[in-house]
Amino acid sequence: MSLVMGKPSLLDFSKLANDYLSSEARLFLLDWDGTLTAIVGDPEAAVPTAADIEILEKLSSNPKNDLWIISGRDSAFLQKHLGSLGSVGLSAEHGAFVRLANHTDWQSISVPGWEDTTWQETIMAIFEDYTAKPQGSWIERKSIAISWHYRNALPDIGILNSKECMDQIERCILQMPSNLEVINGKMCLEVRPRNLNKGVIVRSIIMSYGARTAPPDFVLCMGDDVTDEGELRAKVKQPNDLRAFQTCSRLSGVPV
Repeated sequence: MSLVMGKPSLLDFSKLANDYLSSEARLFLLDWDGTLTAIVGDPEAAVPTAADIEILEKLSSNPKNDLWIISGRDSAFLQKHLGSLGSVGLSAEHGAFVRLANHTDWQSISVPGWEDTTWQETIMAIFEDYTAKPQGSWIERKSIAISWHYRNALPDIGILNSKECMDQIERCILQMPSNLEVINGKMCLEVRPRNLNKGVIVRSIIMSYGARTAPPDFVLCMGDDVTDEGELRAKVKQPNDLRAFQTCSRLSGVPV
């Protein structure tokens, strides 16, 4: 088994290609924003091009390949822009909702504590206060999580306000009965149930192979943010016969 972990190094594309070609069952776990598409000022503009769709269709059409796009976006966005990719699995809101490959319906993934949403109004009020401060910030309210984005704010002001906001929310959630966490992502803060992360769905995907078919002998995870790198690395349990497991950050350009 070849496992690229520990100290970061440049991705060995030759080895990656050889591992790909010599494998019989491949699993791709890909982030959307910042990985398959660039981070843009208007999130609604982060849509796939015709060339993107063609590449994803070609990759997923290979019977040896299982392809998943695992995003923090909500299911409506993924369905609208990527729903035509029938052979691609889709995961929304960091694993809270999934659409299996070759299926049309979306399913919610049940994790203890997700049903309690009483905390959302309190967090919304805090985010609304900070949205009034730096121009160029906005709130994204999802089914399970709430995010405050400041990518269009003046950098110094946005970063300063994000630190103050994060400190306030961390103090606030300590007083709440819900098991919450605040994630400091790429130019955004997100509050969500602690058990809600991409590692949950990734682990579920990996473990599902044992029930239906032989596990993949090639896995490639790609992301650009702390919501991708830490959780994909920490949560995935590699099958014993997994030959090549790569986690690659577009942000740093290296495996993690």
